[in-house]
Amino acid sequence: MNLKYRQGKREDSQRIAELDYIASDGVVEYLFHDLVPGLSALQLLSNGLEQDEYPHTFRSCIVAESDQEIVGMALSYPAEHHCITDELANFLPADRLKRFREFYSSRVEGSYFLDAMSVEEKYRGLGIGKALLEKTKVKASSEGYSELSLIVFADNTRAINLYEHSGFKRVKNIELQPHHLIPHEGGCILMNCVL
Repeated sequence: MNLKYRQGKREDSQRIAELDYIASDGVVEYLFHDLVPGLSALQLLSNGLEQDEYPHTFRSCIVAESDQEIVGMALSYPAEHHCITDELANFLPADRLKRFREFYSSRVEGSYFLDAMSVEEKYRGLGIGKALLEKTKVKASSEGYSELSLIVFADNTRAINLYEHSGFKRVKNIELQPHHLIPHEGGCILMNCVL
């Protein structure tokens, strides 16, 4: 398999959004469903990435490409941007944001933040996730950061094992009330790695 890793481009926005949607495992759907008539949560996510407004932009992504098909992505930026912005607060219903208040207020100050990482199912187990993680560490270091943080569902043992084998330590448990659109138990875990 011929794999190439590169920065995302505007024309990748739809595919990045699809992988980000998978990575969110219900969160994007919960936050953005039925907000704009005629647009799905996935379409809203794709439009947002394509608009190129930092930090949620195609430019913040590293993509894994196999035979000119994007099979994985990692979206990252400085952790200070992991928060409820005024724009988000004005766009999303208050009850949806309330469920995610602790999630969005949990960060490792001064770190770089891996917001989302996903690999297409049929390409999993081939080391692509590990490579994306290592390339995100290099990106964080090149931007002057000495730590990389992330948030993972507490019941996502496969991802947690990958992160722990890559040097991440658990920092904090984050409460997240169950919802039928978000099929996870036990909330989330904030993790951090010294680069």
